[in-house]
Amino acid sequence: MCCRAAGERAGEERAGECVASARHRLCVTNVQRFSLHDGGGIRSVAFTKGCPFRCPWCCNPENLSFEPEECWHEKLCCGCSARPDGSRDANGAPCDTPPERCPMAAKELLGTWREVDGLADELLRDLPFFEESGGGVTVSGGECLAGAARQRAVIALLERCHAAGAATALETTLAVPLAVPLDRLVGACDAFLVDFKIADRARSLAVTGIDPLVRDANVARVVAAGGRVVARMPVIPGFTDGDACIRANARRARELGIRRADVLPFHQLGESKYASVGRAYGMGGVAQLSEEDVERALELVRAEGLLATLRGE
Repeated sequence: MCCRAAGERAGEERAGECVASARHRLCVTNVQRFSLHDGGGIRSVAFTKGCPFRCPWCCNPENLSFEPEECWHEKLCCGCSARPDGSRDANGAPCDTPPERCPMAAKELLGTWREVDGLADELLRDLPFFEESGGGVTVSGGECLAGAARQRAVIALLERCHAAGAATALETTLAVPLAVPLDRLVGACDAFLVDFKIADRARSLAVTGIDPLVRDANVARVVAAGGRVVARMPVIPGFTDGDACIRANARRARELGIRRADVLPFHQLGESKYASVGRAYGMGGVAQLSEEDVERALELVRAEGLLATLRGE
């Protein structure tokens, strides 16, 4: 091949790579740096927007919709451009001012479409801290594996971070169809942090939409392919805090080849977010678990043969 032809071919390949990279995008609400409970060590976490499931206790309601959306923070609003008729929008905002023109930043646009390369560069800023602490990069949600296009983008992101030397993790239900090659997914992800919520299938489907059978089939495939899976077990009053549910989840995780479970006690940290995005919160006023309740959950998990940690610590 002549030099000119080789140069043209190389140029075409580079152009093709750029086009392919541009196709890989994720809608992200936040990149949280110095996170300590999302996969071990110091981590940077990208929160992807969009989830097909509806857990009543979700602490990230801003990540339920798959598209960018406006939110309104009442405490920041000065009422500078209220509608004359006093009406409000779905989020409770009293005006039509767009987020970029709000003088008090009371309105905010949640979700930005990010190309994988730029997002990876941001996540990798703290690479020296990852190396010192045993941390890395985590992709969370929403459900970060919801849909084939998102799965391809997530793999591209994890592979980019892996190539730079960062450990990688996914926070996921794994209760979605996997449309990407399993070997690539397992090769790009060092740890799958998989939700084990309502153990009873019928109730899980009715309350959250999550099918434990789909999750379990995917977990089995990931483990068989050499992937490391950690069970994440939120303990939610009235939903997953019963002894039978905790035992069943721990037992199922062990049967699937999982060795560790992170017990995640219910909290109210996401409550204030619901009103800002115009969503009803059904867990208002629900008390957090006592220390005794948390310790009992840990002991029940350990009794089923798993290493149990509190919040992944």
